Amino acid sequence: MLKDMGPSTRILNLARNLAALGHEVHIIIPGGNETFELIDRVIIHRINGLCPNGVLKFLSSLVGALRSTSLYFYDLSFILRACRTILKSDVIQIEESWGGALITLLLTKIFRKPVIVEDRDTFQALRIRRKGLRKILEVFLEKVTCKYANLIIVVSEPDKKFLIRYMPTEQGKIVIVPNGVDTEAFTPVLDTTLVQNRYNLKNFRIVVFVGNMEYQPNQEAVSVIASELAPRVQSKIKNVKFLMIGKLPPKNPPYSCNLIFTGVVKNVAEFLVASDVAIAPLFSGSGVRFKILEYFSCGLPVVSTKIGVEGLEVKNGENVLIEDDINKFATKVIRLLKDRALSMKLGRAARDLVIDKYDWGKIVKQLDMVYYTLLSNKCSFTIGARPLHTRGI
Repeated sequence: MLKDMGPSTRILNLARNLAALGHEVHIIIPGGNETFELIDRVIIHRINGLCPNGVLKFLSSLVGALRSTSLYFYDLSFILRACRTILKSDVIQIEESWGGALITLLLTKIFRKPVIVEDRDTFQALRIRRKGLRKILEVFLEKVTCKYANLIIVVSEPDKKFLIRYMPTEQGKIVIVPNGVDTEAFTPVLDTTLVQNRYNLKNFRIVVFVGNMEYQPNQEAVSVIASELAPRVQSKIKNVKFLMIGKLPPKNPPYSCNLIFTGVVKNVAEFLVASDVAIAPLFSGSGVRFKILEYFSCGLPVVSTKIGVEGLEVKNGENVLIEDDINKFATKVIRLLKDRALSMKLGRAARDLVIDKYDWGKIVKQLDMVYYTLLSNKCSFTIGARPLHTRGI
């Protein structure tokens, strides 16, 4: 499981907190060496199918899948092996809706098991305007999964409305369970000496951006930062550096002495606390961004586009600054770098917001109540591409 990616962050935190409530939780991950391990009271299974890796890679390149092992969800051998655990479970939750079509059909129609699909990035193929075979397949498979699942979980009200727009007949089974953040791990009180020394950050003002850079909306954001935002900020703030944190940084990063691409880091929180301002210049995509919640939890003042904070209960000027015009966006970043009182005010309000509404412990209690209600009504449910199985609810 890739801990540096949003979906894995959500799965791991939901699983750990469900286990802490006393449930038996299993996570099934496709691909890799077949293993079985216990982490934080969560039982993790890695399961293979029969399809050779070479064929998987070819097919994934054909359809544009980021992870070739996701295609195991259409490998009957993988499904049969996974069913040893799935059929013993009370609740089956699948994380990626486009990957859950076949297994959802089998579980709901043949085995009569309850299935939840977690539509984390609702109709992403339509939102970021993909083309060709990948778009056709993603949209078709997502519609199949959502149609046959007993319950659909989305992470925000805008995602719910977007899903209803394309599948109005399914609106009665859509519920919102937002993303969260570990407010104890992402705290403003951390030692940042090692980060500052390693990247020579002392005596510099730091602007930070976090994002998996194989994801198209983050690629677009990196391009905007490098070509427009960073130069504008540097023209007014000479001692500024931009920390660009995340998987798959550009092989030939845009030339700028004040852009630092770190790749994946062990502890993102240390880098956030070492920074002065966090940014999210996003113009496409969906869902609630973990980066925003992590920024907030570390007490950072944040400048974001409207899409960047979509689905969050934020107030412009109170706990975040929102701006879509890139020139005005840069002006707001410059203002925060110069105005320490405003930065501290926004940072404190942002931290208070996530503690009150977006701590994982509170989010999981919402999910637990969803499970309880469904099981009380004798419903079944399955969810997307990396099933999370809960027993004993």
